[in-house]
This record gives sequence, C-alpha cells and structure tokens, in this order.
Amino acid sequence: MKKVVLKHKHDKKYRDGYLVLEEADIFDMDTMNEGERFVLKASDGTDLGLFYFGRQNRGAGYKISDSLETKLDERFFKLLFEAAKEERASLYNSGHTNAFRVYNGEGDGLGGFTVDDYDGHFLIQWYSKGIYHYKEAIVRSLQAVFDCKTLYEKLRFDKNVPTHRISEEAVEFPIIITENDLFYTINFEEGPMTGIFLDQRDVRNKIMSLDLKKPMLNLFAYSGGFSVAAAKNGQETVSVDIAKRSLELIEQNFALNEINIDKQLLYTMDVFDMLKYCARKKMTFDLIVIDPPSFSRSKKKRFSVKDNYHELIEGALPILNRGGYLVLSTNASNYALPQFKKMIQQTLAGRDYEITDVMGLPKDFRTTHLYKPSKYLKVVFVKILD
Repeated sequence: MKKVVLKHKHDKKYRDGYLVLEEADIFDMDTMNEGERFVLKASDGTDLGLFYFGRQNRGAGYKISDSLETKLDERFFKLLFEAAKEERASLYNSGHTNAFRVYNGEGDGLGGFTVDDYDGHFLIQWYSKGIYHYKEAIVRSLQAVFDCKTLYEKLRFDKNVPTHRISEEAVEFPIIITENDLFYTINFEEGPMTGIFLDQRDVRNKIMSLDLKKPMLNLFAYSGGFSVAAAKNGQETVSVDIAKRSLELIEQNFALNEINIDKQLLYTMDVFDMLKYCARKKMTFDLIVIDPPSFSRSKKKRFSVKDNYHELIEGALPILNRGGYLVLSTNASNYALPQFKKMIQQTLAGRDYEITDVMGLPKDFRTTHLYKPSKYLKVVFVKILD
C-alpha cells in the first residue's frame, strides 16, 4: 500500500487522532490518484492510520481508520449512516422540523462530504474529488439506510458547484420545508446554496424567543431566515443584501409564513452603505444581526472576517437602541472562538455590555475534538446596556 511520511516534529497531532492530513505536514509521499488509500507514517516509520487521498483547501487526505485493512465499501458506509441516523432520532421525531443534516463529514466518521435531508429530498455535497471516487457505494448505502424521496448532489470541489440529480425520481423546485414551525422555500438547482443555512437553525429559534419591541436589522440577509424568525415574534424587520435575488427569496418566505410584508423593509445595498444610510435617516433597532461571508470582494471594498468584522460592529453601534442586541456570527473555520470574542471585546471597549449567549452548531452538525475546524460556526449575542 502507498504511504505518506510526515515531517519530523509533525507527528503528535496525528498520533492523537487528527483526522485531516495537512499538506504542510508532509515530508514525502508516493504518487497518488484522488481516492487512493494510503498509510500515514510518522517520521520514525510508525504507522498512524489509514487515509484516503483527497485534496481540499490545505488538506491532502482524510483518516479512514486505525486499521490498515479497512475498505471503503458499502458495508463501511452503511455502518456510518446507520450510526448517524440513530444520533438524529430526536429530530426525526420532533414534529416541528423536517430539514436537517444527517451526515456531517468528520463529525460522523469520515470527511470529504455531507448529506442533508430536506423533508425526504436528500442532498449530498462533495467537498473532495477523493471521496467522490466512492460515490456509487455511498449512494447505495445512503438509500439503504434512509427513506429518500429524491437524491441530488452538489460538486463543491468544482468552482462552479454544479448540481445533478442522482435518483430516478425528480422533484419540482422550489419545495417547502418546516423548521421550528416556520416555513422556507428550498431549491437545490439555483446556484451553490439551497435557500437556507441549516446550521443556523438554533440561532433563528433563539431570535424568535427574544422579547423585543422595536425593529430588527438583518445584514447579509440572503433568504431572510433571521428576518422571518423576528417577524413571527412580532418585530418589524429591515433586510439588506447586495443580491437582488435574495430579496425575492425573502418575500417568498414572508408570504409562506403569512407575515405582513407592509411592515417589512427590503434593501438591495452594500451593508456598509446601509449602515451609513440608517444613521443619516436616524433609523434605530432593538436587534441587529451581522452574519457576513468569510471573505468577499467588490469594486468598493475587500472584506475578510479577520480584518474587517470590527468595522461592521462599529457601524452598527450608533443605530442600536439601549438594551438592544447584536447577534454576531461567523462561519470562518480559521477564526477561533477566543479570537472572535477578543475582537468583540476590543471593539466594545468602553461600552457597557453583556454577552448573553454564545452558540455554535446544532446537534445534527456533529463535530469532533479530533478536528477543531469542524466547529466552524460561532454566534455571540451581545446586549448593549448603555
């Protein structure tokens, strides 16, 4: 079997069970094709486990098992999916939610792909060409374990993120899903996203429980999930996104939930321009949600969470009412929670505030201490007291 040898002094994290082989840690490796299994070896020649070769971001492979005899066959994937399904039994029995993640890569045992269930319509997202080599075994195992009405895939290792139907059966999009007794439109075939970020389910539910009277501002609104949650809680909302298509999705989701659109304002605008506009118009809010992409570039500005998030907070503070909340969210996997909280504290220095909640991924987005980047979502609720 082929092998990869680690650099000297890069052994420890893999001896401790680290699940993703990082390219920077490699000293020497055999020539390999995507999907090929290999033995990871420490610099002293010790075997550290069986991996498959698959490039993704800075990674070069994913751990399969400590056993070098493990095969990536239907039996292997069926066991993974059966365990994953059992872990999500409470969601299948909830009655108020029918869309969630049923398999979450490293958190459920093997990285490189995820599987989501949207009311029986399943979506596999492939992040690695390596694991895509095992597509047939994965699909057969998935269909054996789960009741799939239809099955689609998104190839996220392709920059265009194409979507294909796998099952013989098709569905006419959009479909409607239920989350915490709210409704959202879903479309697998319209770009790289689906219409909702499933990983923010608990945050939307938290927003729906806040006791607030004045309007909320939803920056980077996308399809308006946070706005729908706030509006169902009785708040008027202002939703902002630079994409015109997003506003159409927001209107659809308001209509699905019988929300009076006359009390909801929608803007197609750069969020930094919107913050200035709100200040000029003396618009104020009890709740401001800030959930930007990790990185973006426009004609006006280059934005990254690490370098520019504090500017969003600074722009939001003058238009936030006393006693109001900032909901500060990021999915940047390379920006750890302690760093994120430190930035928030530095930006709010001199203000009287309270961090009321710190939230992460919901339970269906299983994570593991053996790969810390799997815990990518960080959401901090900050109540401004002065």
